[in-house]
Amino acid sequence: MANNRFRKRNGYTMIELMSVVVVIGILAAMAVPVFIRMAPRLNLKSDARTSLNYLRLARSRAVAENRQYGVFFDTGNRRLILFRDTNLPLAATYEAGQDSVVDSTEVFHNHVSFNSISFANNAVVFFPSGAASESGTVTINHTELARIYTINVLAATGRSTLN
Repeated sequence: MANNRFRKRNGYTMIELMSVVVVIGILAAMAVPVFIRMAPRLNLKSDARTSLNYLRLARSRAVAENRQYGVFFDTGNRRLILFRDTNLPLAATYEAGQDSVVDSTEVFHNHVSFNSISFANNAVVFFPSGAASESGTVTINHTELARIYTINVLAATGRSTLN
């Protein structure tokens, strides 16, 4: 008869499991402050990329649908409006209530806002050729950070870049 005391046991003891849970808890508690400090920077970068994507979407739709599309930078409400320029196509501006809003507006995170916009009337319109109504820049900042993102639009090609 084999001795049952020396039989191999499979599995983990309750003490081993609780030790692992405690170690994971300590690591999670140390990570929370790091994530809290990163949140404002991530919100700023997210809103800058969203702005860039709205510009690229307006240009793509203008080329694909052979119509003028634009983006209006609403500084008072900290939001973007993607619109189809239907009212005065030659003016290449956003006319609230007259141009058709294509996409729901994108509101920025708290403390993120437009620092400066060089486009006339805070709007840029893209033509069916892909060109923009004018060259310009949009700078986006976070009130609690010293970081600024700049979006550049080149009129001749309509190309938008984020710096």
